[in-house]
Formats: sequence, C-alpha cells, structure tokens
Amino acid sequence: MLVPDVYEALRKKRRNLYWEFPDIFGREFDFYTAEARTPLADLRKEKNELILAVEMPGLRKDEIKVDLHDNRVRIHGGRKEGKEEKGKGFYRKERYLSAFSRELALPEEVDPSSAKAKYENGVLEIRMRIKSGQKKKGKQLVIR
Repeated sequence: MLVPDVYEALRKKRRNLYWEFPDIFGREFDFYTAEARTPLADLRKEKNELILAVEMPGLRKDEIKVDLHDNRVRIHGGRKEGKEEKGKGFYRKERYLSAFSRELALPEEVDPSSAKAKYENGVLEIRMRIKSGQKKKGKQLVIR
C-alpha cells in the first residue's frame, strides 16, 4: 500500500501561492525584520583593561545603547524603518522593526566611570579599566 506524502501536497500549495502572489511572497516580504537578534561579541583583557568588541554592522550610533552596572554590560537598541510606495491605483505603506540585545557578565570588577565606547566600521568597542585591588573570590559549595 502506498502512503501519500502530506508534505508534498503542502509544498505544491505553497508553490502555487508564490506563483499567484509574487509581490506578497517575493523579495520584499522580509520575515527577519521582526525578530530579535543577538550581536556577536568578543571580550579580551589587555594590561589593566577589559575590551569588549561587538559586531553590529549596518547600524547608526544613535540606534545603539550601552548600560554598564553591577559588573554587567548590556548592549541594546533597534531600528524602525518605513517604506512608502505610490502608484496608479494603489498606495502601500509598511513599517519594519528590528531589535537586538546582549548582556554580558564581566569576569573582573571594572570602574564604570572609566568606560569609553566607540563605534567604527560596524564594530562597537567598549574599554573598561579593571579596578585595582584584590579580586573578589568565589566559593564552591558542598552539596549535602
């Protein structure tokens, strides 16, 4: 007995929809614009500084916010864009929203007043001076 492939029927229906409505499902229908993104980050130590580099290509400086508190760095922001198109017998206006957020715990205590950020060529670089003095030590707990 031959079992029909239900997914094949769905694929055929989808292909037909793309064929009949190319403007709706074509290039301009962007699923990615509403999803939250997590930017890639590298953290390194140089002498008495922690340097955090975060890849954020295509953004403007005013679309990025950085908060430094309790030995955590939070980088967040987003972009709102609109697209307007007029033609004979139609008018279309769409809005796009993209957001990003990344929070990192720092491995050493830093001086928040020393932190400096610069954004260049799609990379955000944050430099933070490590506080001098003893490192805070953790404690491993014994489970009973």
